[in-house]
Amino acid sequence: MKLRQLEYFHEVIEQDFNISAAAKRLYTSQPGVSRQLIELADELGVELFLHEGKRLVGLTRAGMEIAEIAARMLIDVRRIHEIGRSLATDRHDCLKVVANRHAAHNLLHHAMVDFREMMPGIEVDVSEENTLQATAMLRIGQADLGLLAEAPDQDPDLLYFPIEEWRLLLVVPREHPLAGLPTVGLEDLAHYSVGSYDNAAQSRFVIDEAFAGAGLHSPVNISFASSHMILQFVNSKIGIAIVAESAFSADDYPELLGLDVTHLFRPLTTDLVLPRRTSPPRDVFNFLSILAPQITPTTIGEAIDS
Repeated sequence: MKLRQLEYFHEVIEQDFNISAAAKRLYTSQPGVSRQLIELADELGVELFLHEGKRLVGLTRAGMEIAEIAARMLIDVRRIHEIGRSLATDRHDCLKVVANRHAAHNLLHHAMVDFREMMPGIEVDVSEENTLQATAMLRIGQADLGLLAEAPDQDPDLLYFPIEEWRLLLVVPREHPLAGLPTVGLEDLAHYSVGSYDNAAQSRFVIDEAFAGAGLHSPVNISFASSHMILQFVNSKIGIAIVAESAFSADDYPELLGLDVTHLFRPLTTDLVLPRRTSPPRDVFNFLSILAPQITPTTIGEAIDS
């Protein structure tokens, strides 16, 4: 039995047995509510509702007894949450975001500016972490939402919503031999010293994956913590580099050239990641309305139910 099932059961009763109204209150779908109620009844082995055709019109005797216990349980759960909020003073009026390097640099800035205008009293705390550490923080409640490069293995305690697709770019000095090729191949790159992100970055996994698939050893032999450091490495003519496409601007680096390698490396996805719970805090929804308006309360509710 899941707490979510009891919450749905209780809300249907509160909404005069109107499943559609309950679904709206729970930010989920009507089929999702119905499925949870069926699973609860199947697990308990009793009918919970009285029916007139397809309509729910009341509770069975067993349903009445269970409804009374469920209501008390949900009150206790709310009290537990209130105790936690009152003790966790460091979390008051603070939205905690954890992000990979790429997402922190490319997605968060404008969203944070707009959010501060919308909610000036809410502090936004951003931690830049690798995917493994960020996942752990989300799972144990140290972060409210994450912006992470696609995870090789998705954690069942978290919800994942793709919000951005991005590509890698080869950056070389303008006079480099590769700049004169009509198309760059993996074999061409294998002859040079290549700089890129460290081993914890998902983009590095994509690079190594492409070379391994072609039976070649990855030429990436210098790792950096940031795109800026990688581009400085190329600007110093020490080697060439593979970076996120959005990290390179020809205006900022007029001596360098960006070469298309979308035929060599698959696209990467940035995921919005949330703890799997009945409903995120309101501040999270407000932030998402700016950052990723396509991720609605209904979208999240359906993902929770799936």
